[in-house]
Amino acid sequence: MESSTFILENILRDVYNISLFPLIFLSVFFYFLSIYGIFSKSRGKNSNSRHFPFVTIQIPVYNDPVVARCIDACLKLDYPKNRYEIIIADDSDDPKTREIIDKYKNKVTIIRRGNREGFKAGALNNALKYSTGDIIVVFDSDSIPPRNFLKKIVAPFEDKNVALVQAKQTYINKNLNIISKFAAVLQSIYYNFTQKLNSTLNLTFCSGSAVAIRRDVLERFKWNEESVTEDADISLKIFASGYKTVYLDNVTAKSEVPYNIIHFLKQQARWTFGITRAFIDNFKLLISSKNLNYIRKFYLILYFSLYNFLFFLVAFTFSGLTLLLIGEPRPFTFSDFVEFSKTLVLTSGYLFLFFVASRKEKINVREILSPILIGLISSINNLVFYMRAFVSKRFHWYKTPKWGNLFVK
Repeated sequence: MESSTFILENILRDVYNISLFPLIFLSVFFYFLSIYGIFSKSRGKNSNSRHFPFVTIQIPVYNDPVVARCIDACLKLDYPKNRYEIIIADDSDDPKTREIIDKYKNKVTIIRRGNREGFKAGALNNALKYSTGDIIVVFDSDSIPPRNFLKKIVAPFEDKNVALVQAKQTYINKNLNIISKFAAVLQSIYYNFTQKLNSTLNLTFCSGSAVAIRRDVLERFKWNEESVTEDADISLKIFASGYKTVYLDNVTAKSEVPYNIIHFLKQQARWTFGITRAFIDNFKLLISSKNLNYIRKFYLILYFSLYNFLFFLVAFTFSGLTLLLIGEPRPFTFSDFVEFSKTLVLTSGYLFLFFVASRKEKINVREILSPILIGLISSINNLVFYMRAFVSKRFHWYKTPKWGNLFVK
């Protein structure tokens, strides 16, 4: 028994040590990302557009009565009324949602397909057939754009090489509970830190909402109806084709985050699977592209390889915890404290980034153990669907329930 325990301890210690070095590398990257996000200047334009291209706003909907809030906000936009149109791509089979949308039939264009083929991507491709705008702006049904949104998001398109402009998103239900707080901080990391770095390299990703894309670019690439993250897929095609992309971190649209652990994990699973598949499907296109230099190609490979670190995170956590449980009890010495402190600092880059991001968006996260626990559960969940993406192209489409739907009568 003692012999088998000794062997197990050695194996676990080897796993722990092997996992430690990749996590230190990742942690250093997160420390860098934190510092970069804190000190980098806003890359958004402060001025409104000096010209008014015709804009089509597309709002894809599936059983979300909260869409009324988005439509109302779009109708109040400070943009010449004869220079934009609103198209509701309604795939709903819910009578309540259809009834609410029909109330706007004299103010917007309503398109119904009678099926959900291609899901959101299919609805947007179909809506493009009825769109007359030179610039296509997409909002999810829970979005609330500010009045000056269109004037600001079309401004970068004065440069004819700009294909995509992404605005920042903030979240109205971020302080609802610990799940919404955690989800909102993850989004804060993305919009306040990751997208800023992406933008520096002209690699701003489309986030699927609060985004503007040139019509001719959409006609060229289409939204990929085989992808569950059509936004990531079209972003990679745009990068490979040499277009410019812009991130406006000073232009925000309000939205929602999941507030239920099951909904949160399902959303994370879809993003992990879809983003990984998008990279696999477009890998040859990216590597062979003459429009991407070696630095940008390396960054994209690193960017999509971050999911690989989930293996080491899970292995590191469980091997460390198991060693604590089965190891022979002994006094905790000063040298143990020094070693523990050194390891903690070297591997806490993500925690540092997490709390910097929470302060950035004024999200109150005092419960230190809850984010760690949710993060571990999410990591295991994401790891499963990351591996699944390499062996399957199929993923059941899942729509994240909207918090605002609870209050629509």
